[in-house]
Amino acid sequence: MLDIVYGYQSLLDNIDIYIEGSKFKKEYLIEELGVSRATFYNKVKKKNFTIDEMVILSKILFPEEAKVFEIKEALRASRNDSEKGRVRSHESVISDARKKLLT
Repeated sequence: MLDIVYGYQSLLDNIDIYIEGSKFKKEYLIEELGVSRATFYNKVKKKNFTIDEMVILSKILFPEEAKVFEIKEALRASRNDSEKGRVRSHESVISDARKKLLT
């Protein structure tokens, strides 16, 4: 657990470097965070983004890692559904997909 805390602290400590090195304009990040320009720059300077803001920034700044995380979560949820018997037949899935494609 401690490694997670230190990893998060490192991310927060270096967030200004990640923002500067990103291909995204700061205006885009400000818009996605839904904060004012002044608030954004204060948060960068003081390194005091909320957890929710860090999630948004991480998804933008590290899209490949975000996609890997989403896939892992989907697989975990799928395994959980399977273990609890919440499954559908292949035929049912294909039938629903065909209906969606034809509408």
